[in-house]
Amino acid sequence: MFWRIVRGEFLIPGDRIYLNVGTLGPQPRVVLDAAIETMRRVAMTLPPGVDWPELKRRVGLFVGCDPEGLVFPRNTTEGMSFVAHGLELKPGDEVLSTDHEHVGGISCWQLLAARRGVRLRQLPLPTPADDPAEIVARFRGALTRRTRVISISHVNFTTGLVMPARDIVALCREHGLVSVIDGAHPPGLLRLNLGELDPDFYASSPHKWLLAPQGTGFLYMRADWRERLWPTLASGGWDDRSLGAHRFNHLGTFDESRLTGLAAAIGFLETIGMDRVEARIRALRQRLAERVAALPGVRVVSPSGPLVAGMVSFEVAGRDALELQRRLAEKGNVRTRVIGEYDYGWMRLSPHIYNSPEELDRFVQLLAQEL
Repeated sequence: MFWRIVRGEFLIPGDRIYLNVGTLGPQPRVVLDAAIETMRRVAMTLPPGVDWPELKRRVGLFVGCDPEGLVFPRNTTEGMSFVAHGLELKPGDEVLSTDHEHVGGISCWQLLAARRGVRLRQLPLPTPADDPAEIVARFRGALTRRTRVISISHVNFTTGLVMPARDIVALCREHGLVSVIDGAHPPGLLRLNLGELDPDFYASSPHKWLLAPQGTGFLYMRADWRERLWPTLASGGWDDRSLGAHRFNHLGTFDESRLTGLAAAIGFLETIGMDRVEARIRALRQRLAERVAALPGVRVVSPSGPLVAGMVSFEVAGRDALELQRRLAEKGNVRTRVIGEYDYGWMRLSPHIYNSPEELDRFVQLLAQEL
């Protein structure tokens, strides 16, 4: 009954099986109402009135960080580009990453490679990955005297693998490297404590699992970078180091309704309780993984247990994932994601608290009919 009430807070049609929050989260009514009210104030020529200290405090408490290190770009892509273009990297300097990075987290480094001669190396990860120590060892073994940055995803968009981010940040600290984390997925999916993780930079997209409005992002920067990083977008106060990270919030006119919605989204999940939200997502993901894996011809490429969060990625022998996606959408009004990047060709499912076990079982039945 409780989760049925939660589902009622969303505008998702009753016959819709939405399994793609990993791309874009549907906003609950309270988030829509908050954003619309801010838009209404603008239409009435009233100040939208974002309270920056309060917004930073709310977000800082939710993700466990110093609020003075928060910047609010539109998404992870923008935050990652702020970092890449703000660092003083020279030709020949090396960035280490993986072959499971989203375009929003890797393209900024590809651009530096093409424009400035920075060397980008994408280390291959095992699929499925079952040993965090092996992943850390791969990075340690790949270090050279030219390595300057390690840039990874906290949770990989390809399979839901939870990377050993804390150990990789520690490796960076040990060797004097810059740690940059693409954290598009964890807020609203996992209980997050950036203070314990302690990266140099952490970029995220709360419009996914946190269910904030589309175009809502944040970037956290460690204290020692707030005066050193060069701004990518320059507006008033860009060179006022006394502003710290807040000078990166000087972006000209922008849609403040998304920030009002962000605060409301945090309140929505806090009302339910993040421990409860995380447990529900884990239970739904596990149910999907077990039932999908039991189907003939299916190979699940996501890891298992605590090494995975929120997502189930799989391939079907002899079937094109895009065609399978089209069939499921036509027959069952299902929305999924195909991981076509890197020529992987996997289907990815990402359930959230608005999904029910019965919906997931219905999806598995639809999938079974296509095999």
